[in-house]
Order: sequence, then C-alpha cells, then structure tokens
Amino acid sequence: MKKKVVLGLMVGTLTLGIGTGALAATGLEPIKAYLNSKITLKMNGATVTAKDANGKTVLPITYDGTTYLPVRAVGSLLGTEITYDSATSSVLIGGTNGSAPSETNKLTLSSLGTSVLGTSAWHTKDPAETTYKGKDYKDVYLHTDSVKQGDDFQIMTGKTYSSLHLELAALQGNQEIQVINQDNTVLKKLSISPGSGLVSLDVDVSGTEAVFVEIVSEDPGSSLFVPLTTSYLVK
Repeated sequence: MKKKVVLGLMVGTLTLGIGTGALAATGLEPIKAYLNSKITLKMNGATVTAKDANGKTVLPITYDGTTYLPVRAVGSLLGTEITYDSATSSVLIGGTNGSAPSETNKLTLSSLGTSVLGTSAWHTKDPAETTYKGKDYKDVYLHTDSVKQGDDFQIMTGKTYSSLHLELAALQGNQEIQVINQDNTVLKKLSISPGSGLVSLDVDVSGTEAVFVEIVSEDPGSSLFVPLTTSYLVK
C-alpha cells in the first residue's frame, strides 16, 4: 500500500525554555518526526531536488505514517509563488489575494504583441513549430540556437502590470531559466527538462520597467518552447 504524501508547510521553532502554555498560545505542538532522505521527488517523470530560498536542499518529513513536503520548495519546482503572511498566519499559494485574476485584467503576450515584446528572433507562427503535444498554440517563442537568437527575450512591463504568467516547455535538453528585471535583480528561477512538460511560472513584476527571460545554462542541442497565447500579463 502506498504511503500518503501531504504537501505541508514545514515550520521550525526554538522550543528550549518555552512552556506548554506558551506553545499552545502560538498554535505549535511538539511532535516526534523524522527527516526522510530515502524519498525521491519526481516531477513528470524527472527526478528533482527540493531546495529552500537559499538553495539548500530540504528533505521531506515523515510523521505518524504521513510524509510532508516543504511547500515553498515544491512551489518553486512547480513555478508557483509561495509567500507567508505573518499578520494573518497564512500561507499564500499562487498569489496574495486568494483569487485568480479576472479575465479582463489578463492580457496574453500574443494579443499585446510588439507593444510589450518588440521584435525577437525567437518569434514564430509557423504551424510546424507552434504545436506541442498535439496542441497548436498558434503564436510561440521558440529558442533553438543561442548563437543566432541570443539567450533571452524582453517583456516591456512599463510599471503597468502586477504579475507575469509564463508557460514554458523544454523540447530538448535540461535548462536553467531565470527572470530578471531592468536592474538585473533575479525575480524567479526555474529548472526544466523535457520530462517536466509545459510548466507555469508566475512572477511579481509590479514596479518594473521591463523583465528579461534568460536561459542561464542549457544542454547542447536544447530548445525552449514558450506559447504566447497562454502566457499573459496581469494589470
């Protein structure tokens, strides 16, 4: 029988000198759990490593027959924003307001076109190149050659948008992707491989003039697929 695996939030606390009453007041309860180094994480068939915000590997925790995964690390692997609101003791998954953006505020990169994308050697509408796993996305950024195409593309945000939703797929080769702003501040990082499938990446772009989606490293012969019809900016 398969063991249960729960996507849980790992919270550490310093318990020395804290009485039972004080712990109860914080909502914390002492337990006996185990870091489980024998569990392997696989995403769409590819082995992945969960890491914290500092790049340190974090392990699942097994407690009372259930395995808990670190929510922030797993969110990073899935390209989903995870934040903690200390004022309300809330874990926020995928955004801060608990609701999806309205359709009127979502503008696809395809519909915005050159007003935010400019021109790029990545751009293609060739049906032979815009189809991924049987679906034709019609309008795509396709990267196959860093020498001819460069290793990044720019999105002009003009301090107008609050968030960017990108969809990306590695057609060939393992790739390290990062999104940076005009000041070269890293906003988000992502590792993808062909086994990852079409991955979503949500980035807070509020206050930015422009962001750059950059291939930091890639295997020889790699190619990256970015459908512009399903990637969008939110006002």
